Amino acid sequence: MIEFNNITAVYSEESGIFNLDFHVNKSELIFLMGPTGSGKSTVLNVINKKIKINSGSLIIDGKDVTKIKRRKIPYYRRKIGMIFQDYKLISDRTIFENISLPLQLVGAAKKDILYSVDQVLDKVSLRGVLDSFPDELSGGEQQRVSIARALINNPLLVLADEPTGNLDHNIADEIIDILENISNEGSTVLMSTHNYPLIKNRDKRFIELDNGRKIS
Repeated sequence: MIEFNNITAVYSEESGIFNLDFHVNKSELIFLMGPTGSGKSTVLNVINKKIKINSGSLIIDGKDVTKIKRRKIPYYRRKIGMIFQDYKLISDRTIFENISLPLQLVGAAKKDILYSVDQVLDKVSLRGVLDSFPDELSGGEQQRVSIARALINNPLLVLADEPTGNLDHNIADEIIDILENISNEGSTVLMSTHNYPLIKNRDKRFIELDNGRKIS
């Protein structure tokens, strides 16, 4: 599903990723490990086409997207669900509006939006909050909303950038359970984290980075 072939992507003289090679299989959950500044977010931004590749090639779902045309990037991103550490919810919109926004932007029919929101809420085990606003929810609930929004388009690929960074251990563990279920249902999940104790007991492969280079 994801192939990094000797990719270098530099956004300052010393910041970026360098000669990076790895692959992630379809429906696999992979942890991208490393301290702050190791290149984890750069990897995710390269996949999401927010950082330009200087050299190497990026293959997503069997297609070379290294030099995808700018006008095609919005369509490419519809296959990707993004989850962030700080949730990035819109504070003056209800939970229903936050979750359904990606479908509204592509002009989906109202009945389809209602059905999709209902289905995705089951995946994140969250009910009874659709009329609430983000600041009325706990951090764990807000992250579940963020995950629901990322899943609303049935993405092939889910990128989670430190999604447990603001949560206590028990809630963080529940979030990883959700991500594992997502991969079991067919989406490929790449989650970045610096918290090795949180994932050490998970029977999953991880890729470790340091200073923009793969070390394991």
